[in-house]
Amino acid sequence: MNQRKKILVLTDAFQGLGGSERNITQLLVGIDKDKFEICIACFASGKLSEFMREQGFSIAYLKKAGIYTLSGLRNLAFLKKFVNESKISLIVTYHESSDFYGLVLSTICNIPVISSRRDMGFKTKFHHRIAYKLVGRFFDAIVAVSEAVKKEVIKRYWFPEEKIFTIYNAINAVDYGNARDGISLKKELGIQSKSFVVGMVANIRRIKGYLYFLDAARIILGHNRNVQFVMIGYDAVKSDFTTERLERYGKEIGISKNLHFLGGKLEIPDLISIFDVAVLASLSEGFSNVILEYMASSKPVVATRVGGNPEIVVHGQTGILVPAADAEALAGAILSILEDKEAGLRFGIAGRRRVEEQFSLDVMLRNYEDLFEQVINSREPVSPAMLEASPGTGPFRQDAGK
Repeated sequence: MNQRKKILVLTDAFQGLGGSERNITQLLVGIDKDKFEICIACFASGKLSEFMREQGFSIAYLKKAGIYTLSGLRNLAFLKKFVNESKISLIVTYHESSDFYGLVLSTICNIPVISSRRDMGFKTKFHHRIAYKLVGRFFDAIVAVSEAVKKEVIKRYWFPEEKIFTIYNAINAVDYGNARDGISLKKELGIQSKSFVVGMVANIRRIKGYLYFLDAARIILGHNRNVQFVMIGYDAVKSDFTTERLERYGKEIGISKNLHFLGGKLEIPDLISIFDVAVLASLSEGFSNVILEYMASSKPVVATRVGGNPEIVVHGQTGILVPAADAEALAGAILSILEDKEAGLRFGIAGRRRVEEQFSLDVMLRNYEDLFEQVINSREPVSPAMLEASPGTGPFRQDAGK
């Protein structure tokens, strides 16, 4: 029997339930333990990292620092020792700082490194963009979470196309659609049982389009006062874009009585269950996990036509896609579903089926395992065509978005 391979995941953050953190957690819990063992090193920790450590997973904490600072060199010394002593076979990186630490570590330890690209590059600073153009070709492989992300990084000349592999995010659909009684939950939230609920799950960040969501709410309430708007998401309170600011804006436009800011919640499936329409108003999106959650919960989706969203939502079949930063279009799409209950039910049923067929968690995990094995076995560039030719290598054969 082959000895299982150890993988070091380097990530800038492992503290909440963001997209990358969820993906890492899925790998930790679901990867084939007979083949792989995953260890985590993170620059920002929190409740999630503490919880996973309590469950027996290996989590190491690093100091936030540039590579060539004293603290950065200490981080590298620690990681080099850890890689050698633990006999790590592969490094997988998430986010910009971890990418560059991973590349340096890969070079000095002579082991392969894979970068995970999870957004459209809206957060990257100028020096990051220059660095990727200079050193992107030295990654052994790059995982893109959507075809849109893949096209974007190719357009930016960050990585060679032949090294980029699209592996869609996934969820376990059986965890959704089994929520508790919606009437009692509405009562807890102060929502009348007969009120319509339009909800959005996204962390409180400008890029998520919350201001347009509130503007759309104002327009909708001009047509139908029996609608409540629920917003679920963590507020880092590190910028001028906060829940408090959104609450003030809601008062300014006269809709505060219909708004419910719930903060970050873990019981997402229960809360989604009370939505009549599930919304994502993002201005940029790599591939949205929450849209998968909406669809797995059999909810009609209204989402902006950005990034990987059109690869999940089939316009007119599982929901409606609208232009970004367009409150009028957003409101019109939501109202059309509220006014046509049969269309909403039809979208919800089709969405659930699509998640089950195209975004299976088991398929996603096997896809990562296939890529990890091939990169570990050879430092030569891995061709997507080779993987497509191999039976059962899934990611690269999915029909999602077509």
